[in-house]
Amino acid sequence: MGEEKIPPREAEELAACFGAHARDLFGYACVLVRGDQERAEELVQAAFEAASGHWRRLRRLAEEQRHAWLRATLANIAIGWFRGDPGEHGEPGEAAFRDWLPIAEAAHGKEQADHAGRAFSPITLERCWQAIQSMPEPQHTIALLHWPLEMKSGEIAVALRIAEKTVDAHVQRARRKLIAQLGPENPYTSDDPDGAS
Repeated sequence: MGEEKIPPREAEELAACFGAHARDLFGYACVLVRGDQERAEELVQAAFEAASGHWRRLRRLAEEQRHAWLRATLANIAIGWFRGDPGEHGEPGEAAFRDWLPIAEAAHGKEQADHAGRAFSPITLERCWQAIQSMPEPQHTIALLHWPLEMKSGEIAVALRIAEKTVDAHVQRARRKLIAQLGPENPYTSDDPDGAS
């Protein structure tokens, strides 16, 4: 069975969407795959392939919502890779389409704040990212899912197919490392309801 061809107008809209968002998505993907540019490009391509299949709904969303959906979809594909499913795209289906938007908007809003609503400077956020990037696997992956994507331990356990207690142990170790490197007042550990001991 051949692939369904996208109508010319929708193809132009999708191309414009790619032009508007691909660079940011590539940077985000590089963070998720520790700077592996080839893997990052594959993630971005997979996210836009997923978008093409949902474009008739995506085109009706506001630009920020489309961007949030793309980032969440890219993260979902990366989760599939993290858990050892390299061929799995994992893009949101019918039931999950709405669920990814609030997750993405919460994790990637215009300003990043901690659970108490306090804003943090870009320098502090960059230091947090660098600290997480330096963590060994699987701590690195679990920390990314737990803080920037705000996934709970149970959700991470299901996504990575590991025990929830294992996730909790890695979150606690990652939390101690972040506090040791950045102090207790940082966006990923201050007032952390799921990571606090």
